[in-house]
This record gives sequence, C-alpha cells and structure tokens, in this order.
Amino acid sequence: MICLFNTQRLVKDCDKQGEIPKYSKVVKDVMKIVWPSMVEGFLVALVTMFDGIMVSSIGNDANSAVTITKQPIFFMICFITALNIALTAIVSRRYGSKNQNAVNKTLHEGIKLCFAISFVLSILVACLARPLCQIMGATKNTIDYATTYLTIIASGFVFNGLRLTINACQRGIGKTKISMWTNLVANLVNIGLNYLLIEGNWGFPELGIAGAAIATIIGNAVAFIICLITILLPKGYLKLQFKQLFHLDKETLKDIGHILPSCFIDQIFMRIGFILFALIVNYLGDDATYVHGICNDLNTLMFTLADGFSIGTAAVVGHRLGEKRKDLAIVYAKVSMTLSFLCAILICIIMLSARNLMIGMYRPETKERADMASVIMIIAAFTTLPQNIQWVITGILRGSGDTKYTAATSLISVTCIRPLVSYLLCYPIGLGVIGAWIGMLIDQVLRMGLNIWRFAQQKWLQIQV
Repeated sequence: MICLFNTQRLVKDCDKQGEIPKYSKVVKDVMKIVWPSMVEGFLVALVTMFDGIMVSSIGNDANSAVTITKQPIFFMICFITALNIALTAIVSRRYGSKNQNAVNKTLHEGIKLCFAISFVLSILVACLARPLCQIMGATKNTIDYATTYLTIIASGFVFNGLRLTINACQRGIGKTKISMWTNLVANLVNIGLNYLLIEGNWGFPELGIAGAAIATIIGNAVAFIICLITILLPKGYLKLQFKQLFHLDKETLKDIGHILPSCFIDQIFMRIGFILFALIVNYLGDDATYVHGICNDLNTLMFTLADGFSIGTAAVVGHRLGEKRKDLAIVYAKVSMTLSFLCAILICIIMLSARNLMIGMYRPETKERADMASVIMIIAAFTTLPQNIQWVITGILRGSGDTKYTAATSLISVTCIRPLVSYLLCYPIGLGVIGAWIGMLIDQVLRMGLNIWRFAQQKWLQIQV
C-alpha cells in the first residue's frame, strides 16, 4: 500500500530515465488537468439530469421518450468521439514535443473532418427520426414525444460536434479549464431556456418536450461560439486561420488516419453494445424504460468523475510520451488510477446513502417504480468501483494510441458479453431491468481485468503516434 504513494517505487530502477518527481508534485500536475474535466463532465451530466427532471413535469411518458432517443443521439456522438480520441492523442504528443505548428495543423484538419461527419449525420438522423425511435422500442405513448425530440436535436448537431472537437484539442494541450467554462455557460443557458420553454414561463410559448430540445441546441450553439472565440484569440496556443480550412494537409491527415479507424471501430462496437443493451431494457415496457432512464441519468452523473480522470490522464500521459519520458508516463498513469479508485469509493458511498433522495426528484408516479430504481442504484453504486479503474486505463491506452486493443475489448465485453448476459438475466431468468444492470456490472469487471492486464504488459508505451 505504501508503494502506491511513493513515486520512486512506481517504476523499476532499470526503467528510470531521469528524476522522478514526488507524489505531491505528480498529484498536483494530474489534478491541474483532471479537475476541470471532472467538473465539465459533471455539469454536462447535471444538465442532462435536470432535463429529465424538467421533462418529468410533462409526464413520465415524456421522460421515457427522452430515454429512448439517447442511443440514437449517442450513436451520432460516437463518430465525433472517435475523431476526438485521435485528435487528443496526436495533439498531446505534439504538445509534449513542443511542436505548436503540428498542433494547429491537427486542429484545422480535425475541424474539417468534424464538420463533414456531423453534417451528414445530422441530415440522416433527422430524416429517420421516427423509424429510429420505433426500432429503439418507442410505444404509442412515447413515439410522438421521442420523434419530436430526436428530430430537433439532430437538426442542430453540427454545433455540438464542432464544440466537442475544439474542446478535444484544448484538452490535448492541457487547457481543460476552457472546455469547463464553455460548458458551464452553455449549461446555464440550457437550464434557463428549459424553464422558459417547457412550461411556457415568463410569457414564453409552452413547447413541452420540443422546448427541452430547442434549449439543448441553443446551449450547444452558445458553447460552440465560445469555443470558436478561444481559438481566434491572438495569444492562444491554438489558433484558427480560416484560409487553412480550405486546404488539406495530407501529412496531418495521414497521422489522424493512422489512429482514426481503430477509434471508429472501438466506438461503434461500444455503441452497438449500448444500443442492444437499451433495446433489451426498452422492450421490457414503459415502466422499465422509465426506471432505467432515471438510474442511467444518476449513474452518468457519477460516471463523469471517472470520465474526467480518463480525459485528463490521457492528456498528461500523452505529454510525458511526447517528452520521451516513458518512466513518467507510467508514474502519472498509476497515480491517476489510485486517485480515481479513491474517488470511486466516495461516489459509491454517496450513491448508496442518497439514492432515494435523488430518485425522488424525478417524481416517479408509482411506488413500484421508485422501489425498482432504488434497488438498481445499489447495483450502480458498486459498479462505480471497477468502472472508474477500467475507464481511466482506457483513457491511458487510447491516449497512447493503443486503440486497436480498446476496440477489441469493446467488441468482447460491451458488444457481446453485456447484451448476452443482460438478456439472459432479464428474460429467461426473469430479473427484468435489474438483470440488465447486473449485466452492466459484469461487463465493467471484465473490462477492468482486461485493461489491467494490458496496462501491465506496457505495450502501450511502444506505440508511435
């Protein structure tokens, strides 16, 4: 246990390439980048939770409809996430090697790719909104709500995609505070417009679920404008030059293309698994969909802390690899893993003790729904322990360019094991939606084991980006 807090013992003497900083210095460096990412993710999830709470004022069917649309929306985002994983990995390496010109070339090519991808996805999903919602298990009580919400969200997806890509590049250079502040402003706009547009307060039209979707789009547009301003500032490290947006840099595209395919495969495998998982739950009926939606919102709120560690650690480790200090990459990675696990213990305690209070904010219409949600939150609380460890290591592997391995683990665990186990527990064994969450726990434990094994092999240190 003592060696976890002694940086000199986190790496073998034969692997040391220079001075190893003290534990307090490593923690300070890690948290400098990690905490804004944690706050940012927490705020985004908090707004999602408030969306659910505010939409619940329309009725539980409206809340279930929003839950149904999440997988198609996340499917759109997964393509941008794949691009952003590649961009962060490249930018962090180039930043660590002090190559500002290469960093800005990566930014420009990333923006062009993001615009093309998000524009096409926006049109496709908006046109196919109703059949997509039907495939996801929408019933006659939820189909109209779900179609309206998904159509509007898809129509403004370009703003969301571009701001996520700019923020990914900012994170790559360690500027996680920028994305934190842009999301803070955007979230305040979103919540304020939710209040005005869902129920028609202060003389605004009462738009119901359409108002919630419009509020989200405007919030994303505001975030994009702020992100755009940050790369137009003359003193910024990342600098946008519009003329470069009309010229292709083949060398930079080649660098991105080296990592991007495996990132896409990784994200698609994960999304297929999540969609299958959601279908298993949604076809259990409206009660299961509603309860799953509540618990998923609350679990996502807590997961954002692990995601913050994953994003920040990927950047920090990338910087060390860019500096050609593999020993420091190991040290910073292990310290981040320890901090994330300690955070998971705290999250677990909070979820266990406050679960009924949090569930009550959604105003479930029956005691059966509230009781079912309470049981699921106990499972979710213990899921945070393996989840935090495996997700931080996933960030390390992705940040180092080891995306082929993360794609393989996504295929094995998320696409195959989680849906299969969840289906067996939900239907043949008869545990219902509770069985699905047990399947999620098994998936997280398996991925934790696979990722710890890969991290220990240290093959991720040898990958060139």
